[in-house]
Amino acid sequence: MNTLTKENHGNVSETVEGKDQKLTTRVYSPNVDVLETEEAILFFVEMPGVDQSSVDISIEKDQLILEGKFVPVEESRGQVRLAEYREGNYYRKFTIGKAIHSDKATAKMKNGILELTIPKMEPKKTKIEIQK
Repeated sequence: MNTLTKENHGNVSETVEGKDQKLTTRVYSPNVDVLETEEAILFFVEMPGVDQSSVDISIEKDQLILEGKFVPVEESRGQVRLAEYREGNYYRKFTIGKAIHSDKATAKMKNGILELTIPKMEPKKTKIEIQK
């Protein structure tokens, strides 16, 4: 899809300075499928373990930013032998090259998949008269 540019593919870490210490937070780059219909652009974003209240979706100009925070559930069910789940943030940024209705976008979260639908604007037709 040549009208959509993605950024930040791959996992990275960022360092956040707190009051007394520096904390390294893992930043995950979730897998995303993007589909385009005549009416809308659809995003399917993998965000397993992310509560929908921590998901933030923003569109400014032609930039779509998807963010979410993952905090693993801490349970004391036994001694940890292997722990691959780590707290972190999800982050992806896209440049959308099409005219869209960002105010009509809808999103829902189901089974760890964020489904975002952004309706496209109909092309505006303008007739230009040639001056005599």
